[in-house]
Amino acid sequence: MIKRYNGFITKKLIMELFSLYEDVLYGSTNFIFKLKSLSKVKGKTGEIAQCLINIIEDEKNIPDTLTKQNYFDTTDKNDMVSFLAYNKIPQDWDSDDDASLPYGMKGRGEIKIGKVIKTLVPMLNMEGVKDKDIEEFVNQFKASKSDTSMEFKLVNGKDIAKYYNEKKYYSKNGSLGGSCMADEEKDTFKIYYKNDKKVQLLIYVDNNDKIHGRALLWKLNTSPCDAKYFMDRVYVNRDSDEIKFKQFAEEKNFLYKKKMNSYIEDIYKFVYKGEDVFGEVVVKLDGDFENYPFIDTMCFLDTDKKSLSNLPSEDCFILHSVSGHHEHCGDCDGKVINCGDCGSNGKTTCNDCDGTGSGNVEAFYKTGEVTGGKCVTCKGKGEVTCEHEDASICSECGGGLEEVIKLGLPVTYNPLEKKKKK
Repeated sequence: MIKRYNGFITKKLIMELFSLYEDVLYGSTNFIFKLKSLSKVKGKTGEIAQCLINIIEDEKNIPDTLTKQNYFDTTDKNDMVSFLAYNKIPQDWDSDDDASLPYGMKGRGEIKIGKVIKTLVPMLNMEGVKDKDIEEFVNQFKASKSDTSMEFKLVNGKDIAKYYNEKKYYSKNGSLGGSCMADEEKDTFKIYYKNDKKVQLLIYVDNNDKIHGRALLWKLNTSPCDAKYFMDRVYVNRDSDEIKFKQFAEEKNFLYKKKMNSYIEDIYKFVYKGEDVFGEVVVKLDGDFENYPFIDTMCFLDTDKKSLSNLPSEDCFILHSVSGHHEHCGDCDGKVINCGDCGSNGKTTCNDCDGTGSGNVEAFYKTGEVTGGKCVTCKGKGEVTCEHEDASICSECGGGLEEVIKLGLPVTYNPLEKKKKK
C-alpha cells in the first residue's frame, strides 16, 4: 500500500514538472552557475549540465505543446530545486515592471533534482543517457556548491563608460543584453564621468570582470524622503538578479524604482525602506555637454543644463533619445504644459478687451479703431500671460498632471505650481 502511494506521489510530481514548461526554460543565476560547475565534469554529467545551460541561456524552445513555463532556482537542500508553475503568476503581471517576480513569489514548489533531470532528458535530444548517468549527475549536483564569486561594486568616472560597453557583459541575454546604450561612444557618457561625485554605476560582477547587471546610482539634491541616493533602473542578464539589486538597495538605504522600466507614467514611483514613495528627485550637475545618454528616470534636463529631474519643468529637455542628443518632446516642443486656453505658448486672449487691445471695446467694434486709449490690462497687446488654470502636463513627457494628482502627490510636486510660486 505504501509502495503504491509512493508511486502515486512520484507520478504526481512528474506531472507537476511537466506542467512547468511552455516554450522556454528559465533559471536563476545560482541555478545556472551550479550547472556551470557541473559542466566541467567529464562524461554524461558534464554533457547534461551543458545542454541545460544552452537551452536556458539561448532561450531555446522546448518541443512540447502541453507544457508550461517554469522558473528554477536552488534551495538550501542539496538535492532539491524550487520552481513556479506559469499558472501561479498573476494574469496582469508585466515583466517590464518586475521581471524577477516569479523568483520571489510565495507558492514556489520544490522537487528533487533527479526527477527534474529524468523528465528533461527526453527533451534534450541526448542519446545514451541511462539511469546510472542520471544518478551520477544527482550525486555531483548534491556535492557541488553554488558559486560565490559574484559581488556588487560601485564604480565611477570613466569606468562607467567601460562597463556600459557590451564587451564587459557576461552575455547578451535579458534587459542588459538589450540595452540601447551598449555600443555608444565614450563621449555619450561624459555627463556621468564628469560628475563622478554625483553619479556612480552599481555593477554585479563575476571574477572574470564580466557584469551580469548594472544600475546607475545618483546622489540626490532633492528627495521625497530621507534617502540620499537613488538606484535607477536595473539591467540584468537574468531576471532573478533584479531581486539581488533590490536587496542591496534595501541594505544600503537607497531609494529605488518601484517598476524597473523607462515608462514616463511610472517615473515618480519609488520604494524606500520597503515602503512606496512618490515624488520628485533632483541631481545638480557640473559641466555642460553636447551629447547625452538615454536616461531612464532622471530624464528631464533644465534649459540651463544644470540639473536633472524625474519631473519636468515648464521648459526642459527630455533625455529619451538613443542617439546621444538632448531633444525637446515632439508633442509639446519642450513646453511641457498643455493648456486649453493657450496651447503651450503661454499667452491667451485678454478678456478685458476681448483681444482688441482697445480701452473701449464697444467703440472698437463700431469703428474698427482703437478709441479710449489702450487696454490697461494687456497694454494694447490683446494678449496676457496665461494662468494655465486648466492646464495639464504633456502626457508624452510629463506623465500627466491628472496622474500626479490621482497618486496623491502634494502640489509642491506639480511643476506648474512651482512656477507660480516663483
